[in-house]
Amino acid sequence: MNQTPPTGSGSDDLRAVIEQLSKRLSRVEKQLGIAEKSSNKLPEVTPIHPGVESSTGKVREQESLEFEVGQTWFAVIGIIALAVGMAFVLTLKYENWHPALPGVCGYVMCGILFALVRLSRTSFEVVSIYLRVAGMLLLFLTTVRFFYFGEVHALDVNSLIGRGLFIVVLAINLGIGWVRKSSPLFILALFTGLATALAIGSTWFVLILITGLSAIAVYVQVTQNWRRIVPVMFPLTVVAYVIWAVGNPLLGHEFKVDSTTPAAIFFILLWTIMYSSAVILRREREREDSLVQISGLLMCGLGFGTFFLHALIAYDSIFLISHVAASIVFLSIAVVYWIREESSFSTFIYGMTGYAGLSFALMKGFAVPQVFVALSLQSLVVIATAIWFRSRFIIVANWLIFLGIIIAYIVLTETEIGLSLGFGIVALVSARVLNWQQNRLVLRTQFMRVAYLAITFCVFPYGFYYLAPEAYLAVAWVGLSLLYYVLSFFLHNRRYRWMGHMTLLLTVLYVMVVGTARMETTHRIISFLVLGTILLVVSLVFTQLKSKRLGESRKKDQP
Repeated sequence: MNQTPPTGSGSDDLRAVIEQLSKRLSRVEKQLGIAEKSSNKLPEVTPIHPGVESSTGKVREQESLEFEVGQTWFAVIGIIALAVGMAFVLTLKYENWHPALPGVCGYVMCGILFALVRLSRTSFEVVSIYLRVAGMLLLFLTTVRFFYFGEVHALDVNSLIGRGLFIVVLAINLGIGWVRKSSPLFILALFTGLATALAIGSTWFVLILITGLSAIAVYVQVTQNWRRIVPVMFPLTVVAYVIWAVGNPLLGHEFKVDSTTPAAIFFILLWTIMYSSAVILRREREREDSLVQISGLLMCGLGFGTFFLHALIAYDSIFLISHVAASIVFLSIAVVYWIREESSFSTFIYGMTGYAGLSFALMKGFAVPQVFVALSLQSLVVIATAIWFRSRFIIVANWLIFLGIIIAYIVLTETEIGLSLGFGIVALVSARVLNWQQNRLVLRTQFMRVAYLAITFCVFPYGFYYLAPEAYLAVAWVGLSLLYYVLSFFLHNRRYRWMGHMTLLLTVLYVMVVGTARMETTHRIISFLVLGTILLVVSLVFTQLKSKRLGESRKKDQP
């Protein structure tokens, strides 16, 4: 009884242990006189080898795919084919029928579909979902049949009864999506609402119905936390607006951009406020996920882009005031994002869109070259708000835009009137403000301050080159170098000393190469004397400063 079972691994060891236990049980039964009522033969043990996949799993996987194709795919394809077939039936012309009869038959088919939905929702849940989608779409298309597709229409789309019928069908679809607590179904219902607005086509009906649908979408997203509604509905809303704005060609109308309703573009700003509010009021505000970022990009890119193009093409008379309003709207949204959750991405994207609206307004309000003064002053406003937002991205974007303004000024203006000196002052002030508020911006590098100083270093000599008489240009640049040295002394900043050095070297190069050949003798002598004197004075000053610092360091080293 003290035998040790064999050791090993795998099915052979298991079989040996079972056989040994069976023999011991047989000896115990024999000693007790218990007759064997069953055979001691062990059942066959199928060996299982590690690393070899069981064929049973493959069979089950194949059966699962087979049932998925047969049960789900065929059902979906069949429902789509059925819905498309019914839609084609509704578009046919029936010469000997009453104009309302095809629509009535369509409603009967809708009733049959919804009855099948009710019967199949327990046993065939997947089928019932797609039947419900087909029923909602068919309900809308059947309603459209009363007004279109036939030689004689049963109802007038501009009549009170006709519009009321559309609204009732829209309410039914919205009710289905709400009762089923399904965001895809509710989005489908909202889509049929946008199509309803275009089917009726009246300007104010379109704008008001789209606004109402937007309000419903915002309410549902906030209350039900269906966060995919805004990224889907806002582009659909803008597309519906564009279709209306180009004359609603889907109804066979002429392609023509609307220019008779200036108030229309302000509805885009209203919809932007509504949909952005839904995103701001979301429950999870700890981070900006992809849905938040996509929503912001759509509203700033697609929304503002449509607003800008329609105003530019059709509403030139209100371009200025409309873009001031757009700037206020988008900057206000950026401020709300920052105050509410200290957003980085949304604050940046809405803020830059607001600045773009203000830039377009300034371009419209001022002529060249005065517009460049306004744009450069706007740059200071952008830096001030960027510091408040703590946004390095806005600082970088503003520097690039500011550089573009300077290049545009150089290209578009034929004569220099002194604005380049203003650009230099703005760049200098910007660098000082960034240096003053560097901790608030959490700038780890000094790249942007150096970038603004680089603009200052370039535009000041450029401005003096065109403004100062050629005989006194070297004197003007020398004076500019002295200004940099003074700033370096009071601000304790070595960058200004380097700007003074480089400006003096630029002056030397100009006097040696250009001044010698083009200046008169008297002016050439004055330039050389002034330049030589300043260079010697600067050299003596820096020699004195170096000696002073060496003396101070020696005193510190003494015990």
